[in-house]
Amino acid sequence: MNASPSSGTRVLDRAGLLAALATFACAVAFPVLTAVHSGVHLQPTDAPLSPAEFAAPLHDRPEAVLLWMGFDALFVLAYVVTFTAARGLTVSRVLGNLSMGAMIVTGALDMVENAVLAVHAAQAAAGEPFASVPAAALYTVAQLKGTAATAGIGLLALALPTGTRLLRAAVAAAAAFVAVTAVGVAVPALAPLEALPILLLTGLLAAVFAGRLRAAAPGRGPAAPAGPALPGGAAVAGAAG
Repeated sequence: MNASPSSGTRVLDRAGLLAALATFACAVAFPVLTAVHSGVHLQPTDAPLSPAEFAAPLHDRPEAVLLWMGFDALFVLAYVVTFTAARGLTVSRVLGNLSMGAMIVTGALDMVENAVLAVHAAQAAAGEPFASVPAAALYTVAQLKGTAATAGIGLLALALPTGTRLLRAAVAAAAAFVAVTAVGVAVPALAPLEALPILLLTGLLAAVFAGRLRAAAPGRGPAAPAGPALPGGAAVAGAAG
């Protein structure tokens, strides 16, 4: 028997909630890893670094780099699922699809970046490091990834409804990410600040997904107001805002 549309919506909301919480947790973990393993950077755009400074941890501290890669692998999966589920919140099918596509491209570029770093770190851990690190190629991939993420989250901000306080706050957080990322390109030392709007946005999306699940729970009374209708008949829970 095929699942009903409402069942499919609940599955998507549940996936979005769990993925948003995982994205939030990883975003919190990264500053902790930075404090514990200072000098280890996931990409050359993290801070103004010479190629030698960026490559040094790949050769000298490969175990720390591989730990970062483990967290980042979970982060990539989590944010791709989060923003795929967020497509179900949008009121514009075209903008929602474009946003989801851009975030999938972001995840793919992130995985390429991680694969290169993990291979270099694993080789160093095995005692046979590569002679050089393709810093220019990694910088290019990192910039493309940042551009794709900016486009995806910016399009999501345009596609989300604004009928509740939570959704309006999510739109504001998405807009802040776009602004901070653009500033980070112009002033690389400020690039790490993009973690703040991502924390806020994923936390707000988790709250929106949780509200929708509560509103759709079996046996919930009809008194709960519904938010604006979404494509496919779903609604944003008014109780969330």
